[in-house]
Amino acid sequence: MSSIKIKAPYEFMESKQFKLFDFVPEFSEFRQFDDLSRFGCENIENNLIRLEKRGKIHFENRVAICPSCKSHNAVKNGTYERKLIFLRIGEQICTIQKYKCIKCGKVFYTDLLSLVYSNSNITLPVIECIENLYQIYGAGLHKIRFDLKQQHNIEISHQSIENILLNSNYQFNYDNWTYSGYYLFDSLWVKINGEWNYILALFDVKLNTLVSVKLVESEDSKTIYQFLNESLRNQKKISIGTDLKHEYREAIDKLKVKHHFCKFHVKQAVNKRFKDYFDKNPLSEDEKDILNCLKQDIYKILDAKDLNTAKELRNELINKKYTKNKFTNKILWKFIIPYFKKLTTHLENTNIPSTNNKIENIFQKVFPKHIKRTMKIEQGLLARFMLKLNYWNLNNEKEKNHTSF
Repeated sequence: MSSIKIKAPYEFMESKQFKLFDFVPEFSEFRQFDDLSRFGCENIENNLIRLEKRGKIHFENRVAICPSCKSHNAVKNGTYERKLIFLRIGEQICTIQKYKCIKCGKVFYTDLLSLVYSNSNITLPVIECIENLYQIYGAGLHKIRFDLKQQHNIEISHQSIENILLNSNYQFNYDNWTYSGYYLFDSLWVKINGEWNYILALFDVKLNTLVSVKLVESEDSKTIYQFLNESLRNQKKISIGTDLKHEYREAIDKLKVKHHFCKFHVKQAVNKRFKDYFDKNPLSEDEKDILNCLKQDIYKILDAKDLNTAKELRNELINKKYTKNKFTNKILWKFIIPYFKKLTTHLENTNIPSTNNKIENIFQKVFPKHIKRTMKIEQGLLARFMLKLNYWNLNNEKEKNHTSF
């Protein structure tokens, strides 16, 4: 019997039952999750087998199914080479098994769709890594390219990274969402190629996330009404909170939904009106004191703990009969008194938030100022916005699951 040189096992020998592929790399199949994850192949489907043959990565199907006639009766018919880019090991020349269908005679290839898109050489784990680097850290193209080179030995162009971000297709998970009926609405100013545009956004208070967004060139009341009407079709409509823009008021009143103002924006507007009036008019100290008392009375109404208290404070304010002039008439009789219901809606229902802080917070997290001013095209802006929103939603789900225990 002739002697044969057999290579020693290249795995650890502790408490393991050895098989032929431990001694002969040509028959090595990556069966363990840890091994697959080392090469960015952990999510491939069971029918796709990854082998190493003669130092090259080889892919073939466990069961070859003809895509034309769906027959399982096929034989191997040679291989072809394809460059693929993997996590941790970078670019590799892989051999892909070809098959010939005995039933129809068609030649077909190993199905790699669980690993790589048909017209791409960048594997899905690499694409997912690029998307994560952007949505988690907000990394730019240069930083993403540097990280891929340093961490994964991957060398791809800035344009390839940009194309991956542009083609990301995160969508709202409507099927698993039941809207609460309590919403906040606002618009985010964004600059595209030097021109200001607006992202209209609808936020569900109970879901704690945006449920609808739309990029528009104008935030007039007609555009806002169309957006809200489409977004809330066949959904609960109890209340919508906004800041004080009259375009928002007109659209929501037309929608016939309970509308409430953000308390923070109301206080900000009241304070600005008093400050501007003081700056532009020569007033005596007594006049300033009287107007400051008026401002504090307005604040007391806004800070009331319940609706009855707010009504009592409103009545007291009316009975105090502050000196009537153009300024007090405008702030009292054209704002505070006629819009009293919109200012105190949150006191009627504890599900209604008193401010728009939640939607403001999501804007700051998802699209901060240094990002929203640098976009060149609409597709790039929306793709990046939705990627960042996806990360917000993932964290949101984790927090919900954590608090449910």
